[in-house]
Amino acid sequence: MKITVGIILGCGLGFLAHWLLLDRSGAKYHWKVVERYNAYVSDPSHYKPDPGTGLSVATPPLSPEPSLSALVGLAELDHVDLVLPSVPCSREASRHWMTFAQSHKEIVYITGSPSYAFKPTGDQPLHLNIWFKGADQPVVQSLIRELEEAARSASQQNGASEENHFTTSQKSESQSR
Repeated sequence: MKITVGIILGCGLGFLAHWLLLDRSGAKYHWKVVERYNAYVSDPSHYKPDPGTGLSVATPPLSPEPSLSALVGLAELDHVDLVLPSVPCSREASRHWMTFAQSHKEIVYITGSPSYAFKPTGDQPLHLNIWFKGADQPVVQSLIRELEEAARSASQQNGASEENHFTTSQKSESQSR
């Protein structure tokens, strides 16, 4: 009887200690996950050449997205899922938002142009998911404005319509592969 009570009491105290010491629901824990992810992807030693693409790639051990979602739920961050119909998905557009995000630390995390289960017909518009602090909404609006202006000016320079601008560059990119 004493052994059974001791085992139950030990398990109960162990569970309580674990719960108190490793509170994974708090904002502090989730911010640490995001910081660890950013530190990992910022370290050049984690990048290895990818023979298929010729680019250097890193494979982070964890995804920050569950923690980002938790931070949104805790009102620490805002999240927008943007589809920009006037900005076709292209290398130029991707390069622009990546460079912008690297130079604006207000953007906590950003992903672009996800894979779709069903490939839509026609040109795919640029699709971004952005996590940021609510006070930094003007930075996100600035990114949107820059992307739309770049697409519009590129369209005018090539003499193509806004809808078809990057179609030519996408076709030439796919033909060169």
